[in-house]
Amino acid sequence: MIPAHVAPYVEAIGPDKAVALFLALGGSQVYLPLRSGADTPAAKAIGAESVERLAQAMGHGYIKVPLARQWVAKSLRDDGVSDNKIASMIGADVATVRRWLGPRSSPNQLNLPL
Repeated sequence: MIPAHVAPYVEAIGPDKAVALFLALGGSQVYLPLRSGADTPAAKAIGAESVERLAQAMGHGYIKVPLARQWVAKSLRDDGVSDNKIASMIGADVATVRRWLGPRSSPNQLNLPL
């Protein structure tokens, strides 16, 4: 499930670009121009075309990019990234990542009848 504060980003630019934006600029204020150049911080993170799509969806001007750490952590884990790497990428303790996401399911783990 996509949190409400993350959904507009995912709908406008897709989950992969949203993760890239949150990792690069989460917590900061950025300007979304209607016509983006390639040298803005947002364009460097997700590309000028994606910045323009985001500006169309959210309105041009300044926005505060959410950190969205729990959603980013889940997205990265779904992509197969290790919990240690996720923790490093989002600036959290690995125990916090595991608390948020729970244990990894192992394909080698047998489910025994109760």
